[in-house]
Amino acid sequence: MISDSLHGRSALPSDPETRASTRLLLAFLWIQLAAFGVYLVSAVWVDRSTAGRVLFQTAFAVAVIFVLRAMALRGWVRAAGVGYLATAWLLLGASAWTGGGIHNSATLGFLVVVFAAGLLFGRRGAAIMGAVVILTALGLALAEQRHVLPPSRIHNTPLQIWSDVAVYCLLIIAFQALATRVRRSTEDRYGQVVERAGDAIFTLSPQGTLAAVNPAFQRMTGWPPEECLGKPFTELIASVDGQGRWRTFLDDRGPRQSLELPLRHRNGQAVVVELNLAPVAGRDGDTLAVGRDVTERREQEQRRARLEGQLRQSQKLEAVGTLAGGIAHDFNNVLTAIMGHAHLLQEDVPPKGRAAERVAEILKAGARARDVVRQLLTFARSQGQPRALTRFQDVVLEAVQLLRASVPSSVQMETNIDPDTPGVLADATQLHQVTVNLVTNAADAMRDHGGRLTLSLGRLQLDSHAAARLPPLEPGPHVRLRVSDTGHGMDPGVLERVFEPFFTTKPLGHGTGLGLAVVHTIVSDHHGRIAVRSKPGEGTTVEVILPQATQPMVVAEAATPEAPLRGNGERLLVVDDETAVLRVLAEQLQRLGYRVRTSTDPEEALETFSDDPDEFDLAITDLQMPRMSGVELAARFISVRADLPVLLITGNRSAVEPHVLRAAGVRELVDKPFRLQDLSRAIRTALETSAS
Repeated sequence: MISDSLHGRSALPSDPETRASTRLLLAFLWIQLAAFGVYLVSAVWVDRSTAGRVLFQTAFAVAVIFVLRAMALRGWVRAAGVGYLATAWLLLGASAWTGGGIHNSATLGFLVVVFAAGLLFGRRGAAIMGAVVILTALGLALAEQRHVLPPSRIHNTPLQIWSDVAVYCLLIIAFQALATRVRRSTEDRYGQVVERAGDAIFTLSPQGTLAAVNPAFQRMTGWPPEECLGKPFTELIASVDGQGRWRTFLDDRGPRQSLELPLRHRNGQAVVVELNLAPVAGRDGDTLAVGRDVTERREQEQRRARLEGQLRQSQKLEAVGTLAGGIAHDFNNVLTAIMGHAHLLQEDVPPKGRAAERVAEILKAGARARDVVRQLLTFARSQGQPRALTRFQDVVLEAVQLLRASVPSSVQMETNIDPDTPGVLADATQLHQVTVNLVTNAADAMRDHGGRLTLSLGRLQLDSHAAARLPPLEPGPHVRLRVSDTGHGMDPGVLERVFEPFFTTKPLGHGTGLGLAVVHTIVSDHHGRIAVRSKPGEGTTVEVILPQATQPMVVAEAATPEAPLRGNGERLLVVDDETAVLRVLAEQLQRLGYRVRTSTDPEEALETFSDDPDEFDLAITDLQMPRMSGVELAARFISVRADLPVLLITGNRSAVEPHVLRAAGVRELVDKPFRLQDLSRAIRTALETSAS
């Protein structure tokens, strides 16, 4: 092979095909240059009178050779090849005109050069140039016989003719050998590239069958050449959709196309392959394909998409939580005033009559509004509510008993509750809310046409493989609540958004869109897992899985409903920036036997207390107030009098951490809107704890 230093390795084009053509052209030029040198020496040695003419021809040829070399090194290989061919024809014409025809040895030599130039354009180019050379030689011989050309001014001696013939024969042999060697070298290099490539490289016949494959194809698909060659490529496509895309490609083949197809591996699994296809040059209908296994990349993209979806869902829940935390305080203050006055009015009106009915409706509407706010607050709580060992079956049975009356008669309700279901560490109120929301949704899905609602509760044992598919659950014993219906079901689009807050498919006024969103938040807060399966026309199944509690379950006796606990004339200081809340709270406490002093300004309340700390037996303060929070006010009270019991009321429990309350000396925390029984019990507990 011609040495790289001879051609200037660093200057050669980077494209392999162009680089091979450049090497071939440069080799031709250097051989031609050597031939002209031999021609010059032999011509002068045989006949010194021709030295000037031969020297001029050689100088012209050398100049052209160096120009063509510069063009080739710049990457203009085809233009240089055309220039080489044009120069050969120019020299051939000049030699034939001055030599008088074909009998001139120089003319024969330039015919050889024309044929050699054809080798630069491949086998087809060499064949065409060979035919042209033969026809040109015959034409020149005929023109010489008919005296079309001028008389020869060059007379070659026999020795000169034979020496020229020898040189030209050597040129033909050298050109052909060099072209063959360069092309074989190029083919070997391409062959090694194909054999060692990490991507699958294969060719397809015009009929769409596999014509050739490289080793990477077998590694990617598992199919050895002896089993796949000659097979239709469509037999390897693993999906109907992929076969449709392949047929579209066959119907509209372009110069270069890319598509992604699932191919069937020999072991039966699907391999996602990214294909780049192009027609094979010189073979009508054949297609060259390069395939890359992108299965893992697509799986990673799908996992990333799922994680991004979970992140968006989490951000939506966080946004709702922020909104809920912001409005809950004000809204619960309004509800506290409404429900407080309704309770007072209920005590004042006769127990039977239209007035009592209207008061009951007010309290019922207030309770619904309170539940909606509590659902909103579920999003706002960054930490779970206090949890205790809970019998899930008792919570479910209580919820079912409550809901049976509201379930349409066209819905058949079936329960399968294992009485030996182990306990869970949970907030019983939130578990009740989960059960109510799931059963209500299932019943609503069958309200128009009826159906069957199935509720089951029992044990579930998860091994390591099952737990890995159900994060964040861990292997071990669990409790599973399953609610199924035979309703209309959900399509994938609805199913994807089912946990979004405020998303609902119910008509306006028939749902808040918070049911499943609240359930999702509660279950996640309890380190559990919720899953929904549904198809249009096949109903819906919701499963809630919670970890089983490690400590044994102890059944406690149900508490008897109690009336509000009365006071004994204790003096209470009540602070709240909402006048409506303050008025109704003061009247309720006075009716329970307490002496109450109120204030809407925390600084004024602190000043009143500081003037006579022993005047009050207990202080009640709102949590969120302007200029001073309830926590700060409680700390100031206690700094003045260390044994003062302080009770905090709030419409947003998540606005303060429990350890902050303990550090400030707060004895009890009561949520707005509160039941009078809960508030009176908290007051009595704080007073009795202080007295002891």
